[in-house]
Amino acid sequence: MEIGIISIVIAIIIASIPYVRNRYLLGPELTIEIIPDGGMSSPRGLSSKNKVNAEGYIEGNNAIRIFELTWRFKLIIRNNSDNTAYYPKILFISSKPKFTKIDSINELKPLTNIENIELKVEYSKFEECQGKDRTKTTGIPNELKDLKIIIESKNGKKMKFYTLYCIEKNENKFIRKIPKEFK
Repeated sequence: MEIGIISIVIAIIIASIPYVRNRYLLGPELTIEIIPDGGMSSPRGLSSKNKVNAEGYIEGNNAIRIFELTWRFKLIIRNNSDNTAYYPKILFISSKPKFTKIDSINELKPLTNIENIELKVEYSKFEECQGKDRTKTTGIPNELKDLKIIIESKNGKKMKFYTLYCIEKNENKFIRKIPKEFK
């Protein structure tokens, strides 16, 4: 009698393994790729730091100017698993600088393994310097080097899965719990 009960319990446990695996362990693996897409540096006027010479004007060749620097990127989100990603969402740490412009993501559109999402993003800042000393708008700006991005998504059973992307390392890490700094 005891062997019969034990075998029934073992059979129930073995039968429930696929359910537990599908519900809690299998989820979408979303990855992020950031590709530079150009940039620009445009003058916005003369700085108040310029000195007026004896004749009452500012020498144009050595003048300190205000430049708006803009870096453009393509942020590509891919699903690298067989599981559809539902309700994809992008999260940033609130205390860190982030992109000044980012396309919105349609959270109601699921992401299958044959699709990707491409968002256009920009980062802008102002600087005061002479024209010959202005910062180049190629690559990743120093202010974004330590930026981390979280992609949150759900599987078909509404369980949450996260991908942590670190720009500095260009690395995607699949995690189950959201880090405290993103809450």
